[in-house]
Amino acid sequence: MRRLVARGTLALLLLPFLSLSAGALSEADLSRIWRNNGSVEGIQIFRFGLVDWSGRSASVEGAVPLRDSSAQARLLARQGASLEAKKRLLLLLYEIRYGLPERLRSIDVSGSVVEGHVDFAGVREGRYVLEVTLPLERLFDECVLFEAVVR
Repeated sequence: MRRLVARGTLALLLLPFLSLSAGALSEADLSRIWRNNGSVEGIQIFRFGLVDWSGRSASVEGAVPLRDSSAQARLLARQGASLEAKKRLLLLLYEIRYGLPERLRSIDVSGSVVEGHVDFAGVREGRYVLEVTLPLERLFDECVLFEAVVR
């Protein structure tokens, strides 16, 4: 009986790791997504960011106005830029997966985003800018859109 319980517990502990590998993006899936977006070689610019198809990465920029040069203002601006970058990652994911109409009035998305690599964080032209890059595999596998409304 103890062995059966131990095996069941072990199986439950390994389940998350097994499910991660089962949902991984295949080469065929990535190729299909690339073809659906125009088969652009190298870097492709989208409305909400850019994708380097050969380097297999997506990059976005979050930027918010910087009120003044105090430490508190810089910290708040960095948090705002981080939220803006996360939102733009979700918007870019939606744009790559489903496309956007020519005349876009607004788009609201909600979802879950993983942290990317910060390429640049600092002040540029009176705005706090955060440039973030994420591997395409992580964008497609780990970022999740819960809801999107396009108008």
